Amino acid sequence: MLKLRITKHFPSVYMVSNPLPAVRSPRRQVPAARDLAPKTHDAQSAAAEVLVVLPQVMDAMRLAMRSQLDGPLTVPQFRGLNYIDRHPGSSVSALAGFLGVTLATASAMAHRLVLAGHLQARGSLNDRRRTELQLCASGKALLERMRSRTQSDLARALQDCTPTQLSALVQGLGVLSAAFPRLESPGVKSL
Repeated sequence: MLKLRITKHFPSVYMVSNPLPAVRSPRRQVPAARDLAPKTHDAQSAAAEVLVVLPQVMDAMRLAMRSQLDGPLTVPQFRGLNYIDRHPGSSVSALAGFLGVTLATASAMAHRLVLAGHLQARGSLNDRRRTELQLCASGKALLERMRSRTQSDLARALQDCTPTQLSALVQGLGVLSAAFPRLESPGVKSL
């Protein structure tokens, strides 16, 4: 018989487990503040750390967000809504490029999101052959709800960190943000 249990760090993620007695894993070790003391790193060693840590964080975020997908919304549709939120006025072609699908697939997906009331498609004022995509109020509300729940899941995962560790984390994220500014996608013009 299989049981459902809620994972420690991401309560909204349900996992299937065997009916064996629960064995507590040792408490996750959070680095001590002294371990966060400034160390000398070059760009290569810092990049190596980014390659190790960011995929773990992205996996946790994906699990938390996917666990919230309800109803007929698929993961590609969710990704499409996120893309349009970050790039309002994008074309169906830009959406297809982002998702790595054909124009026909992106067009059909956008049409389903329009029918669901999450997306609005309108003809461009500058090019009659271009369709621009915008989120509707329900699409924005859906994304906000999912982001809020995911933020809560991430906060639970970070709850054992000290204020000093959390400050160091936020400072490090600021460094990453400055090093990797958001790039415009092809076909999306600055506002």
